[in-house]
Parts: sequence; C-alpha cells; structure tokens
Amino acid sequence: MATRILVVDDDVHLGRALHELLTQAGYETTVAHSAEEALDRLREQTFHLVLTDLQLPGRNGISLIKTISEACPETKCVLITAHGSTRTAVTALKRGAVEYVQKPIKPRRLLAMLAAFSQNVPAYLTNRLLAGERREATTFDGMHARSAPMRDVFERVKAVAGATSPVLVLGESGTGKSLVARSIHQRSPQGAGLFVSVSAAEASAMGREQLDELDGGALFIDEVSALDEKGQERLLDLVSDERRDRPTVRVVVATSKELSQLKTALRNDLFFRLAATTITVPPLRDRTEDIPLLAAEFLRELAERYGKPVHSIPAETQRLLSGYSWPGNVRELRNVIEQAVLLSRMSELDPVLLPQMLHRGPGRQEVLKIPIGTAMDQIEREVILRTLEANDGNKTATAEVLGISRRSIYNKLAIYGIDTSGGANHNGAEHREERARGSG
Repeated sequence: MATRILVVDDDVHLGRALHELLTQAGYETTVAHSAEEALDRLREQTFHLVLTDLQLPGRNGISLIKTISEACPETKCVLITAHGSTRTAVTALKRGAVEYVQKPIKPRRLLAMLAAFSQNVPAYLTNRLLAGERREATTFDGMHARSAPMRDVFERVKAVAGATSPVLVLGESGTGKSLVARSIHQRSPQGAGLFVSVSAAEASAMGREQLDELDGGALFIDEVSALDEKGQERLLDLVSDERRDRPTVRVVVATSKELSQLKTALRNDLFFRLAATTITVPPLRDRTEDIPLLAAEFLRELAERYGKPVHSIPAETQRLLSGYSWPGNVRELRNVIEQAVLLSRMSELDPVLLPQMLHRGPGRQEVLKIPIGTAMDQIEREVILRTLEANDGNKTATAEVLGISRRSIYNKLAIYGIDTSGGANHNGAEHREERARGSG
C-alpha cells in the first residue's frame, strides 16, 4: 500500500514541485492550498502524513496540525516554514507535529525523513473527519457495517430481493456470503418459506422430492464451482425460465473464485444464467473501518454466550485488531475474538490473549516460494505447516485461515506427519474452547 501524503502550501509553484518530487518517489500525493481545502481533502480520504506550511490563508499550519491530530491521531504531521524559531518548533510539536523543517527544502533530506516515517504504516487510520466515520453503524439482517463497500452490498441486496432470478454471491472465504444469501431470501416475497443451505456435493445429490419440499422457499449452494456435471444439469433445469413444471425455488449460489475461474468450471448456459445478477462481498481488508464495530459485536455476543465478564476492548487490543490483514476475513476475526473471550478473566480484552500473528506488526506478510515442478502434496504440506506456525500451533485458527474444517486440518496433519506438539499453549486453548462448546 503506497503511503498517502497531503501537501498543504499556498505557494502554487512549491506545491507543484513537492507533488512532482513525492510522486516520483512512489508516494500517493495530494496538494491543497489552504487549511480549509486540506480539511476538505481529509473529509474525502485518509492520509498517512500531512506536510503543511506554517503561513496559510485563514488559519495557520499549527492550528491545522492541532485539528488533524485530534481527528486523525495516526496521521503524522510535519510543519514546514521559512519563519523558523525555537518557539514555533516547540508549539508545533506540542500541537501534534512529529517533525519541523525549514525552507528552502532539501529534497534528499526530506525524502529520507519521509522514508523513515513511512516504515510500518498502519493498515487502518482513524479519521473522524471522513464521511464514513461520521455515519452511524448499520445493522442489516444480522450483518454490521459502517463502511461504504458493505453499505453498497446492503443496497444491492434490497435491489435484487424482490426478483425471482438466481443470484451469484462472490467473495473470499469468510466474508459472509451465506449471510448475504439468507438476507436476500428474508427480504424476498418468499421470505416465509424454507431456506436450505447445501454444499455443491449435497446439491448434486438432491432429488425431485427434496426440491418439491422447497417450493416457495430458497436454496443456497455454496462453492457452486464444485458442482459436477449432473448437479449443473439439475441446477440449470431449476433456474430455467422454459420449464413450467418445476418447483418455485429462489436460487442463490456463492463462490470464492474469480468470475473467470467460475466460467471455466461451469457449463456456459448455466454460468451466464447465474452471472446475470451478482453481489460481491468485500474482504475485511477493504472495509477496515468495520473491524472495531465487528469486534465489539462479537465480544458482546460471545461474552454473553460463555458467561464471561469481559465487556470492552482497550486501545492496544483495538490497534492490533485494526492493523492485521485478516486473510480469513470476518470468520477469522470472530474466531480470534472467541478464543480471547474464552481465555479472558478480566473486564477488558487483554491484547496478550490475541494470537502471535497479530503482534508481528502491520503490513508483514509471510511469503512462501515454491520451485516450479514441486508436487501438489508437497505444496499443500508446506502451506499447512507455514500457516500453523503463523498461528502459533493453533489448529482451529489455521483451519479458519485456510478455509477448511477442523476435521480436515487434523486429517491433513496426520497424513503429512506434521508434529504439533510444540504448540502446547494454543492447543490447550483449543481444548478449552471445545469443552466450552460441548464438542468434547
């Protein structure tokens, strides 16, 4: 992710020169010529760093820094001035600036300073000026969001719910595609009917009697790309407008694959019928402003379920949650909160209860290099092993990240002979979790 910098200077020529310098250095740069224009830009998006002149039309740079520091605490501010004095420097630092430089600006020194500030930029930046931050949270059929991408999903659900045509829900594993499917059904004219969720294999095995029982209801097929030839033929028959003797069933299907991959997996006539109406559920990394909201909702729900006294998330825990990339999306976030709640004995969710992978700092990603020609079973073994290590031996979290069941992860560990005896602490947490769930 490129570091976003907002340059604020009433000197048009200097603003243009800084824009050119920083853009060539790889920064995503925006220029404003007054404090009010700068605040307007901050109402549109967040910035990692603000580079502002002291002398501006209207309010000065120090006043602007104070406002930004209060509304955007993770955004770094640097004051630039040709009227330097010790008093001005101290005032700027007290108001929230992280550095103070004088004109004429030395490009090499400026770029070195910005490079240092750009190390480990957070994935999520608070911005109380942003329109999305001022909006109230929305609860929509059991889904919680404040972000624009998820609000778009909710509007899309409303738009398609009244129709009878099939709907294709796209999105990575763990984003909540089944919740979207259920919401479409609940808001449809057939919302009072049955809602049945099945895998591709189960859908292929469904007989006419089972479909007749669904008449007036909805059928949700997860990972529709896995449908075999017989299942595809049966599904095409179910969604075809030409058949008049079929049961009235609202069909919603989902896949974590790209559309191009789905097109390859399905016969053309079925693909084009399903892809006519689509809803894409964004990954959690693209809706980071929803993380605090979702974490709070999961905490409330799970603390009540397990009878735990924990009721708040302190700033450090929230920072770790917001700074993680969440490859397993909302499902992974819920799993992490659940594990922490199970282990908690205090009123606050202690950050030490979070998995080690969240403590490694924002932006760090594990990279696995695989030589060409490596056998698929060797690749799978290495991916499982690395993911298990990243989750500090926690098999449940590993299964969530990989998008497979806990039973599958245990089977694969046995098949590949992976020794998990080193993850004693987290394995103990898993056992406590299983007992709490009553699963033995």
